[in-house]
Amino acid sequence: MPLAARLARSLLRSAARPGPAQRGLISGPPEQPLGPGESVVGFLAMFAACLGPAAWVLAHLEEYKKRE
Repeated sequence: MPLAARLARSLLRSAARPGPAQRGLISGPPEQPLGPGESVVGFLAMFAACLGPAAWVLAHLEEYKKRE
């Protein structure tokens, strides 16, 4: 059997038979809910990570337009 066929067969076999279910995952509400301060910090971090680069590009747009 060619090498590529053996590789494909082994990859497909492992996908068809997944291993045992993961243990230690707990579903449900958290034992200690987040406070307002932690929520604000999280929202600010997401805001900066998503909109920070776009704001940087827009603020320096004139510099990017210059061709030297």
